[in-house]
Amino acid sequence: MRPMMFALLLVSSLLWSVPAAARVVVASVEPVAMALRALYGEQAEVVTLLAPNQSPHNPMLSPRQMLTLRQADLVVWLGAEAEPAVADLMARRDGPSVALLSLPGVTRREGGHEHAHDHGHDHDHDHDGALDPHLWLDPDNMAALARGLAARDAAHLPDGEPARFLEALESARQSARQRLAPLADRAWLSYHNPWGYFQQRLGLSAPVTVSAQLGAGPGSRRFVALAQQVADRDLTCAVLEPEAQRDLIQRLCPDCRKVALDPLGRDHPDLAYPAWLDQVVAAGFERCLSP
Repeated sequence: MRPMMFALLLVSSLLWSVPAAARVVVASVEPVAMALRALYGEQAEVVTLLAPNQSPHNPMLSPRQMLTLRQADLVVWLGAEAEPAVADLMARRDGPSVALLSLPGVTRREGGHEHAHDHGHDHDHDHDGALDPHLWLDPDNMAALARGLAARDAAHLPDGEPARFLEALESARQSARQRLAPLADRAWLSYHNPWGYFQQRLGLSAPVTVSAQLGAGPGSRRFVALAQQVADRDLTCAVLEPEAQRDLIQRLCPDCRKVALDPLGRDHPDLAYPAWLDQVVAAGFERCLSP
């Protein structure tokens, strides 16, 4: 064989043996990434935009994160109303994206928290009219995401999806309902209550909420009123999100069973979304609310 022909064949065989670069799909928050990993499997490399130590409420993205967002083959995010900081970058992106809020069948609830600093004043008012951005905590919304991706990105989903994901999601929902149905009427305490979608979909009672303003504690009158509510409702459960002021919760409800849960799932990136919903979130509420 001539040397030139041999060289061409060698190069050709090497090119065939090199795997194609994985398609990169970026999710804005970890629970969405959990769902995407289950849906795409080995068909895509799923990257979570925010690092575990970054708050999605007011993220400062690094140049590397901005580049990741710009170069991704697909970006799946919540939408401008839920993620205004990401929206500015998405407006400058040319590639395809899917916003959860743009999909048919997505449930949205109002009453989201605000981001302000307490300067010692009482804040005894709610913020109805603001979108609650924790859309992923409603399993129906994640089902809508799976169906939306099937409509918009079907060519890149493995065979059998999203049917497998939807089946696993429904099984997780039923398991979560069985866990929580006997505890539906029990009172509980939350700091700024990111759990509204989950609470409503799973039929739990509304919590006693310490503060509608993330990062702000209650003033003195509000604290007295909260302490009275804790006593009147015989409250024994506090679900603590990472932003909760634990010393304040301890003073409000010293006898509460305190269960730490991250609504962003940053401590369980290895789980698929259905497993996280049932085995972490629902199981955490079950531990907290049980007599």
